[in-house]
Amino acid sequence: MVKQKIYTLLILVFILSGCASGPREDNNFYWPSPPEEPKISYIGAYRGEADFREASFLDVIFGTSPDYGLPKPYGVFSKGDKIYVTLTQNPAVAVIDKKARTVKFIGDAGAGRLSLPLGVAISNDGMAFVSDARIKKVYGYDENGGLRVAIGTKNEFQNPSGIAINQELGRLYVVDSKAHNVHVYTLKGEPLFKFGERGDKDGQFNFPSNVAIDRRNGNVYIVDTQNFRVQYFDKDGQFISKFGNVGDVPGSFTRPKGIGVDSDGHVYVADAAFDNFQIFDDKGQLLLYVGSGGTGPGQFQLPAGLYIDEQDRIFVADSVNFRVQAFQYLSDTWKKDNPEQYKKFLLK
Repeated sequence: MVKQKIYTLLILVFILSGCASGPREDNNFYWPSPPEEPKISYIGAYRGEADFREASFLDVIFGTSPDYGLPKPYGVFSKGDKIYVTLTQNPAVAVIDKKARTVKFIGDAGAGRLSLPLGVAISNDGMAFVSDARIKKVYGYDENGGLRVAIGTKNEFQNPSGIAINQELGRLYVVDSKAHNVHVYTLKGEPLFKFGERGDKDGQFNFPSNVAIDRRNGNVYIVDTQNFRVQYFDKDGQFISKFGNVGDVPGSFTRPKGIGVDSDGHVYVADAAFDNFQIFDDKGQLLLYVGSGGTGPGQFQLPAGLYIDEQDRIFVADSVNFRVQAFQYLSDTWKKDNPEQYKKFLLK
């Protein structure tokens, strides 16, 4: 009997070991729950090199080891078939190419070697900008990983963290958490202006962390972390409005981190304490929240950076789960372009 069980197990291992442990494509997960109309669907989870290697004997028995995942991801950016992820445990930027099924690294050696990378943003011409909180610089790398720009003279930054690009204007916005302000540069690294100071009044910050650009109008959204709110400004740093307060109920913040804005102007904020991301309208009213603590699809452990690309795909750095999770905002445009796929949601 024992021999038969072992033999059966070995057959199962042999069958499964030939399967790649790639990103899970599973649209059975969506929010909100029926009977309400779905707004967010789960796309999959990405773990870097683990996505494209063959499952080993031990993977089948014990599951994929975190050692094969993304070591403490923080910042995330998506462009086309590529996902860029800053890794704080093994300092580098992982570039996951879903189409080519490869992973390469930026800033892991040579000139521009990283020490504590946080923010990442890619310009339209392929330049990868990365903030490093320990080196206190922002580096710009070409598509081959060669260093082309280094921003930050002595004492210019105290703790550069989240970054974002206004592609139309060619502006780079850099949040400096410990200086409680935001620096703005050209994509050549030339300083333009900065805004903000420490405080809790409009336009002031208390350890801000991340930034996102509204593509519709260029407005700049800043996570004002220790003031437990989001503030937004026009492209020139003029205060427009704010929302949020400290609390432990939906619609409030405890440890707000990543931020993004979709094509309809909804604002997404990841909260590391809630293990979710919350979605607000442009008035700051809560529309929906997605996620809970855990390791499954749509579950998080200390989510950090968040990015929404031009296709309304939402990417969240799930730091302690060593992965990036991806979701789709089911906008009217998406529903029009994907009628059959959307119909499947409505039949459930």
